[in-house]
Amino acid sequence: MVYKIVKKQDLDYYFPIKTNTACQSKWSWSTIWLDMGESSSCHRVDSFPIPINDFNSFHNLPQKIIHREKMLKGQWPGEGCEYCKDIEETGGFSDRMHNNDLPGYAPVELKDNPTLTHVKPTIVEIFAKNTCNFACTYCGPRLSSKIEQEMNRHDIHPLLFPHWNKKTKHHNQQVNKRYEDFFIWLEDNIQTLQRLHLLGGETFLQHDLMNRIIELLKRKPNPGLQLCVFSNFNPPEKHFTNYVDKIKYLWKQGNIDRFDLTASIDCWGPQAEYVRNGLNCEEFEKNFAYIVEQQDEFIRLNVNQTVSSFTMKTMPDLIKMLNKYNKHKHIGHYAMLVDGFPFMRPEMFKYETWENTWDIIFSEMKNETFEQKESIKIMLGLQRITKLAKKNNSIAIKKLYEYYDELDRRRNTHWRDLWPELVIQEIDNKK
Repeated sequence: MVYKIVKKQDLDYYFPIKTNTACQSKWSWSTIWLDMGESSSCHRVDSFPIPINDFNSFHNLPQKIIHREKMLKGQWPGEGCEYCKDIEETGGFSDRMHNNDLPGYAPVELKDNPTLTHVKPTIVEIFAKNTCNFACTYCGPRLSSKIEQEMNRHDIHPLLFPHWNKKTKHHNQQVNKRYEDFFIWLEDNIQTLQRLHLLGGETFLQHDLMNRIIELLKRKPNPGLQLCVFSNFNPPEKHFTNYVDKIKYLWKQGNIDRFDLTASIDCWGPQAEYVRNGLNCEEFEKNFAYIVEQQDEFIRLNVNQTVSSFTMKTMPDLIKMLNKYNKHKHIGHYAMLVDGFPFMRPEMFKYETWENTWDIIFSEMKNETFEQKESIKIMLGLQRITKLAKKNNSIAIKKLYEYYDELDRRRNTHWRDLWPELVIQEIDNKK
């Protein structure tokens, strides 16, 4: 079989569909959740089932086609696209707007016919297995083996995944089949992708995934591929440096265009270690500093940050840490509101709760490069959402307290010691 190897991205080729709702991700991007057997157009929107005997249909599922058709008409398709819609309606800068500004990722078929709805993906993001050493407070058992183990030790709680069932042999067999189906598809398509994202769990603890991807790229190089790995920067050092070195070898051989390493971190200090249970900030910074020392042309370092009520307080401390290393290497910074747990979002509290924090955040953010300006635009969009909250949402806040009280019970932690300002809100709501 002859493979068409993708050249480095055509920097003049932008997403050609210009309706008010069209999103490049709907045409170019597929997130695949192997545990659930579902696919989505990004990790913000609803996912849809992939037929067990037709894995290759994941990018052109019927629901995705309907979404593209609606966007061609200038309609919002719903089913998760409200995330960007809400930000844009406040005058903010959404993920959709950001993605549409990126050249080189639109499917090449759209050059000849920008009305096509059946296309090949250029960006594939895979959640392979849930192997993870963290139990993040906004995560769940399908993405964290540590949470899965915790769920199996405790009774079901109405706010903590009440529909969770222990995995059956049949379920595991289906997951393993989809895992192999993914590699069969990738064998035929790795050389036509622009980006490949690997996520966990913790990706650097998923050795079969990492080693098979690396070996595949040794056999079938794609000099235009941007390989992106997401990590919590807290796996054992031997695994962290080993995989970085192996990917560096791929780059030196010309098998990939570059390596994007994305650190998942939301805030800093004890609050961060609570929210991302299992995190050691000292170890994180040690690995972060190691990556900063790598060659610029080999690796791009990014930070992916989830914004919630429990991360707001020490977000400025995280930005200060990033600024320290930004002096030596550009660090991408992307922020998004917590997903899946609406009661965790900061707009459940009245805006005054965060007003001073937002001022500090923007005073710390650098505003020099194009990427830094884009980060500020995204952060301003999130601030606009929180500005809509004129008063506390007492029902949501009650759920928030109940959720974290239950986590404290299970983990022997004490959230009130770390967020006394939210305890004051609790007193206010009881009046």
